[in-house]
Amino acid sequence: MGRMVRKQVVLSERLERALADKATELGVSQSEVVRLAVERFIEDLERDRRMRAWEGFERLADEAIARGVGSGGRKWTREELHERPGRH
Repeated sequence: MGRMVRKQVVLSERLERALADKATELGVSQSEVVRLAVERFIEDLERDRRMRAWEGFERLADEAIARGVGSGGRKWTREELHERPGRH
């Protein structure tokens, strides 16, 4: 772990109790629980961003396939082309 930076946060009483309970349960400091929670939150946001990007790509690909884009009107597949008689 690199250099640590001190931050001040304001929590509701409910969150303060939950933080203290979780730190005790895990046997770590409250600061460690906060670090873990922030790290998980950021990872979740990044995973969600990547998933939305992938879903957007799939949507565009499906639309292109439906319009026949990319096939040039061909009815054969690459595999069929390579299986032609006389190919080495």
